[in-house]
Amino acid sequence: MDKRRNSKGGQRSRRGILLDDDDDARGDSQNFWGPCRTLHDYFIDLSGKRASVREEALSTILKALTLNIEQKFVELNFVTLVYQCLHFIKKGSPTEMKQAAHIIGLLSMITTTVEKVHEAYEDVLTALSQGGLKPKLKTLEILGCLTVVTFFGASNSDETESVMKLLWDLINPGTDSSIERKDSPAVLTAMISAWSFLLSTIDGWRLSHKNWQGAITYFSNIIDSDDEELCAAACEALALVFESNCLEKFSSATKDSNKELKDNIIKQLRSRLSETGNERISSQDPRTGFNSASAALDFLEDRKCANTHVTIGGQKLILSTWSQKVQLKFLKHFLRNDGFVKHMMVGLMILNSSLFMLLTFLFHEQENENFHNVFDFHPKRRNDWGNVLYVPEREEVTILLFRPMVARHNDCSLLPSLTRDKQLAKKKTMSPNSHLSKARTQLLKKQRDLSLKEREFDCFDY
Repeated sequence: MDKRRNSKGGQRSRRGILLDDDDDARGDSQNFWGPCRTLHDYFIDLSGKRASVREEALSTILKALTLNIEQKFVELNFVTLVYQCLHFIKKGSPTEMKQAAHIIGLLSMITTTVEKVHEAYEDVLTALSQGGLKPKLKTLEILGCLTVVTFFGASNSDETESVMKLLWDLINPGTDSSIERKDSPAVLTAMISAWSFLLSTIDGWRLSHKNWQGAITYFSNIIDSDDEELCAAACEALALVFESNCLEKFSSATKDSNKELKDNIIKQLRSRLSETGNERISSQDPRTGFNSASAALDFLEDRKCANTHVTIGGQKLILSTWSQKVQLKFLKHFLRNDGFVKHMMVGLMILNSSLFMLLTFLFHEQENENFHNVFDFHPKRRNDWGNVLYVPEREEVTILLFRPMVARHNDCSLLPSLTRDKQLAKKKTMSPNSHLSKARTQLLKKQRDLSLKEREFDCFDY
């Protein structure tokens, strides 16, 4: 028989090459012959039957979108990728679900098509608002996915606020405190950070008057938490609330009561910072370069956000508002440090040389214009090949000499030189062996031949 089963099953022999019957047969044959697999190959593998093949494809695509951006790939496969990833979120394994959620967030921040990212926002919100998938919002990756898609895909403040309300119902479920206690500090911190991240995109006067009542009291109670990151998230949320200048939307108290509430928060922060000692005061978040608790205390006391800066690729990004600081911290956490720098910085500069254009085409890098618009950060284009801006393939040197005309016949001292020049000119023009004479002879010969042919044709005419 041509097909022979192996004792392990699921394999067959064809022309001496061992192939698998399942979906990764194509990948094994490609590895045998040695061609490099492209991102499109992994995109096709998302439809494979084996979970290990799908997880490897998701991991590769996730890494590529994080570190290489892959703008063309995203624009060509955006819709299909979003629907496939939503399928993994609904019915995939935990690993597939987390990777797929992260990929949807990356797709929304890379694409430049407004219609596509808004459609992704609607699809993700619809899927996660369903009863069966709503508990998955407490998964950090899915929470980040929904937040990033809303940040880049929501077309107005009402759409953003609807997602904030969905998160707020998870953060503060109401009088039933048993629901809150089930969440770990890490999950609660992520939900508060996501809520603050979306709040940073809305002007205070656009916010609803009834959705956020009691938010100031809730966050002020969290300041006393033993978890440092949870306390930092609450401080950032409070700083954003006070920066919005719409305290009446976050508290039902009067202006005098709001002033008293603010004074109590300042006392809480002072007490916490004094109890924890100077170590926590001097410690800085590596993602933002400042300490949230001490910075919030300074802001509430002086009503002025101190300017800070973060160095990205040798260039400074100045943060002058709490909104910018919160956005930077969240996006840097979502992309990790390497991915954030990659999305912020520009790629190689194409030079006026065919060699450098070829290298730039082969090892191309791209930039994420969406990030530049968010932070108003426009990095200078640089040349990664060193200080040499242009290397010519060949060198040409042209020398122009100016020789002024001198009336030498009036100078009797130059008679020997004049005689020599005349003899040389006569030799070049009058000598029968000169090039000029030879050329004249060849020209006359051609003219005679032409005259003879013309005469022959004249004779035939008669």
